Amino acid sequence: MQRQYFTISILTGILFVTALVGYLAPASSEVPPTRILLDNKGGNIIFTHASHAEREEQDCVTCHHTSGNDQTPPACTSCHAKKFDEVFVADHQESIKEKYCISCHHQEASIAKFSHDKHQTEYAEDDCQACHHEAEIEPEPQACSNCHKKNGTTDMLSLKKANHARCADCHEDMYDEGTKGCGNCHTHDSASTSEPETQSCANCHAEPVDIIVPTTTNAFHGQCMSCHEKQGKGPFGDDACYQCHMK
Repeated sequence: MQRQYFTISILTGILFVTALVGYLAPASSEVPPTRILLDNKGGNIIFTHASHAEREEQDCVTCHHTSGNDQTPPACTSCHAKKFDEVFVADHQESIKEKYCISCHHQEASIAKFSHDKHQTEYAEDDCQACHHEAEIEPEPQACSNCHKKNGTTDMLSLKKANHARCADCHEDMYDEGTKGCGNCHTHDSASTSEPETQSCANCHAEPVDIIVPTTTNAFHGQCMSCHEKQGKGPFGDDACYQCHMK
């Protein structure tokens, strides 16, 4: 009799473990998951993906800000890593669809929002030297790119450094905003190519990569808590950690 109970107990345990794994295991990237287990030092989180998708009427772009109309966007952890290291660099290239590369690896950033006329009339009051060099260096105001090229030399600043140095004289507040201030002038030309040149973020950005692209923790906290706070319900605020994190 004891042997029979022992066998039943073993089988029950196996079934329980199998059911638990099936309950928590992430689904295929092509099928929206029902639940997602997020491993966290502050207590693991079971995120009910299906119920959130249902509330948003399957409008994935509400949370997946790079998805557009794609019903199978990449997982948040594909772009937002716990740590941006060599392992993440290798893994994310396998987990993200090629079309999403341009979301981060934008080919260039134009200054489409910069208005020369507005600066001339409103800011400089027709005083060209407020931005351009003095007459002994620049007898007639001209395009900065005529002298400052993309790659600088020991005798000449690069176009980026020259412009940033000059603009910062008046727009110090924008630079104090960090990466958020970039949008005041720059727009990402992410549609220029479907195969952007893979390069280090540091080629253009001075900030560490985890400031430019939030880590998993910061991304979830920012996206989830701001939405719950806006709705006025659900977990948000410093006292609501237990509502997501399991002890």
